[in-house]
Amino acid sequence: MPTARDVRVTARPYRDFDDFLRIRQFLIDTYPLYGTYHNWEIRRWEGQWYWGDVASSLEWAASICLWETEQGEIVGAAHADTPGSLAIQVHLDYRRLEDEMIDWGESHLAAPNAAGQRQLEVEAHDYDAALHTLLARRGYTQTDSCGYQRRRPLDAPILPPPATPGYTLRNLQPGMDDCVRYTEALGSVWSHSRSMVEGVARFQTSLSYRPELHLVAEATDGSLAAFAGFTVVEANHTAVVEPVGTHPAHRRKHLAQALIIEGLHRLQPLGVEMVYLGTGDDEAANRLYEQVGFTHADMFHVWRKTWPG
Repeated sequence: MPTARDVRVTARPYRDFDDFLRIRQFLIDTYPLYGTYHNWEIRRWEGQWYWGDVASSLEWAASICLWETEQGEIVGAAHADTPGSLAIQVHLDYRRLEDEMIDWGESHLAAPNAAGQRQLEVEAHDYDAALHTLLARRGYTQTDSCGYQRRRPLDAPILPPPATPGYTLRNLQPGMDDCVRYTEALGSVWSHSRSMVEGVARFQTSLSYRPELHLVAEATDGSLAAFAGFTVVEANHTAVVEPVGTHPAHRRKHLAQALIIEGLHRLQPLGVEMVYLGTGDDEAANRLYEQVGFTHADMFHVWRKTWPG
């Protein structure tokens, strides 16, 4: 019987939004093969298209390359995440393509660094010894830049919600008024989000967006003090928490904790079994996530290669 190694696979560039949707489904379909989000989850994928302006989305889409069988089945995709980076999405049975994908990334996605050299970065899970071996053979070095993919089963006990006197926990409402206030809250945490009102409104049109799962803490002056969003993938009985943040003026009041706990309760009747949350190495943030039950984590590191420009 033919195996995946016998199947002829060819690469081609991204064509149109149908490819975006097909890769989205590919990400959903490959989750059970790995039993975790080895490939991207759809919140991260949709964010690349819907977050920001259309011109930026089209520019990003131009960075995508697909690998397909002769029957047109997607078995891999490679694209940029941030400038100078390569993200690899690959079917478990076709990981032999990773070498070719890195070839493509070095040719199409490498960017100059401060020293004028060409540079490419690749995220690799710490458990992925096969990818580590491949990257090292190709001249990549593991950096100190790292993060965590945390998860918690939804049947684990959920903490009682902390009191939030002076704040109202509610859904993010449709319309530009909440978009403006939400953008202000995002911009207080991530400076690149300060002028993205239209981008916030556009993200609310994404395929998986559910307003009842995008929660905010409203202060008495009407400003949004904290936020937590949840994306559900019904087919895999999973959910992803993203984004989470608190305005600096409202921290240490357990607002993010309260929003996450409220969100976990809202996920329970939706058939969700496992909840994921991506985070960097900030100690305070990771302490919060552990407190609300995200105690299991896969760590990842950024691997980097530089060569003459």
